Amino acid sequence: MKKESKYQAVVSFLKKGIESGKFPTGSRLPSIRQLSQDFHCSKDTIQRALLELRHEQYLYAKPQSGYYVLEQGQHQDLEIEVTDEHASAYDDFRLCVNETLIGRENYLFNYYDNQEGLEELRQSVHQLLFDQALYCKPDQLVLTSGTQQALFILSQINFPSEGEEILVEQPTYHRMNRLLVAQGLAYRIIERRIDGIDLEELEEQFKFGKIKFFYTIPRFHYPLGHSYSDQEKRAILDLANQYGVYIVEDDYLGDLDPKKGQTFHYLDTEDRVIYIKSFSTSLFPALRITALILPNALKKAFVSYKNILDYDSNLIMQKALSLYIDSQLFEKNRLARLTLQENYQAQIKEVLEKTPVPCPTILYTMVSCLI
Repeated sequence: MKKESKYQAVVSFLKKGIESGKFPTGSRLPSIRQLSQDFHCSKDTIQRALLELRHEQYLYAKPQSGYYVLEQGQHQDLEIEVTDEHASAYDDFRLCVNETLIGRENYLFNYYDNQEGLEELRQSVHQLLFDQALYCKPDQLVLTSGTQQALFILSQINFPSEGEEILVEQPTYHRMNRLLVAQGLAYRIIERRIDGIDLEELEEQFKFGKIKFFYTIPRFHYPLGHSYSDQEKRAILDLANQYGVYIVEDDYLGDLDPKKGQTFHYLDTEDRVIYIKSFSTSLFPALRITALILPNALKKAFVSYKNILDYDSNLIMQKALSLYIDSQLFEKNRLARLTLQENYQAQIKEVLEKTPVPCPTILYTMVSCLI
């Protein structure tokens, strides 16, 4: 039988205390410090447990006072109403932001010089990636203020291959195209079709071009909706290894892949894949937090260049995202999005089957995968 974690033990203890009347309605719970001493664990572990109980409507918080027991069945009013499908994710994340601000004045008034990102969030992301079969060392992770900043830095730093040209699929992410043109960078293109790319042409590009890296969106390609098969990924990776080319894998919709296909990073054995995971896509566009898994040969140069651009991403949002992930709210939202996506796909399929005019496959693919 699996041993109960400290986090689960705290949740169970407080739930039983509330349900049994040991902690009556309106009563103040022991402080975070007291609970951490009683359970011999960190304050963050206690805060995660309290956050879960707040989410389950067992508790409410009073700033500068502590946590109090809600009357069972009572619900706190929300200050802002959100009526779209993101309402639940919004409410959950706002709860995490509020938790970050309770007794966390240091995130507002102090400065932490950590270009790699907040340590708590990097640990949370490391576990999240591990659960998704994305294996890396914690010190390979770097957080940036969105995917665009990550791509900009990658376009600026020198790579061990000493390549000068960036190879991109066309069509591709429009802001990547703008980035290349605005900076006047040397780049090459390779056509991405509904059925993939020409591997012979890719080999020619790798062989005769001075390729710095190949930027690709392997899953749910924007705007085509196509995903590479595992066989295609292995073939592309073999060519990259043969010709010393790095691959930048933009997995912006990886969380919404019900098939959980293998990533380039998972298949990589030569440390040549830069994996990009955007939380803006998974949650809210304004979040602007992106995680990268960087090859060891690139990390120092990447972090040094990031230091020129900014000190670090928003600490409050980083801490809130860490709580959101650790409290399993990210996974809750991901599963809800998958269910919503499946329902939309079924509706779209039904409509297209009843349409007298044949619709191209791309229409179904694009609409269903970008929900």
